[in-house]
Amino acid sequence: MTTTAMNEEQMVFLVRNALLVAGQEMGNGDQWPVVKDTIYKIMKDFEDLKIERNVDEELKVHLYEQLRRMEAGLNECDPDIRATLEPRIKELHEVCDAYFSDIDKSVLGYDENQAPEHIKRMKAILKTMEDDHE
Repeated sequence: MTTTAMNEEQMVFLVRNALLVAGQEMGNGDQWPVVKDTIYKIMKDFEDLKIERNVDEELKVHLYEQLRRMEAGLNECDPDIRATLEPRIKELHEVCDAYFSDIDKSVLGYDENQAPEHIKRMKAILKTMEDDHE
């Protein structure tokens, strides 16, 4: 049997379903508003992330097109103006390249104490379910 890596969306829905199961395991108590709020905020975070990524991809297309136009327009400039603009356009290009380049996630740190409250609640809810089944 082979396993496939889950994509982000599958992981988010797995957490959502696990929270639903944990809420059901706890019974018909007053935990449901907390469980539902936690699920809602996790799903909202994921939707916001997808929107941000889509905006970045669209922005990338337009920014690089504008840089291309600016570089092409340099040929029409006087030499002294061109000498001033070339380094600035090059710097803009470098900024765009840096912004849109992939991040080495292995060097990023994650501080559990800085996590949003709903993520802390999610972990506590799932931990409760794990403790019940040990």
